Amino acid sequence: MVVALLLACITVLFLLEQRRTQGEMGAILSAFFSDHVLRNIQDQVAGAGREIQIVVVRESQNPWDSEILRRSLLFDRQSSFSQSSFTTQVSFFLSNLLSTNIQTELHLPSSAQWFFINWRELKVDGTKPIDFQTRLPNNFGYFVVSHAGLNLGKTEAILYVDHFCGGLCGGGEYFLMRKANGVWHVVDQHIAWIS
Repeated sequence: MVVALLLACITVLFLLEQRRTQGEMGAILSAFFSDHVLRNIQDQVAGAGREIQIVVVRESQNPWDSEILRRSLLFDRQSSFSQSSFTTQVSFFLSNLLSTNIQTELHLPSSAQWFFINWRELKVDGTKPIDFQTRLPNNFGYFVVSHAGLNLGKTEAILYVDHFCGGLCGGGEYFLMRKANGVWHVVDQHIAWIS
């Protein structure tokens, strides 16, 4: 009975936290992709006249599916960012207890398009990855993001992002973001893995 009550309380906290943080996800992800990702790849496409395609997996990063993320969330002090508030850290943990779809729109510069895809779109028959290069030829791999954890004032966020850029190319990082003058910015980051 006590275990059932505890699970019910955790489920309610998870749902409330997802609802509380959902409204900021679009702004957080838009700022992350605009400032952090696009700035890093602009040099690669400068002068080529290429439109940049940002591909994001709709299903959020589930910390319980990945050994690296599970280890990081529970035991890696880097995921907690010593300069972040305890509320932000707890919110990040609660928001990512279960994997749910990212339900938001992105607002990116006109030189970039964004696409949400499902995991099943990355698989042809469940075993072989499709070559989405033909469908989205100007992509730079694909991203899998967590839900953001926010402080009570919604001015600080923790986000986890995996980037898979083909073959053995990829990496995962935690990002600490802060909102200043209504705009989100990455203020710190910690690498969880790199290939």
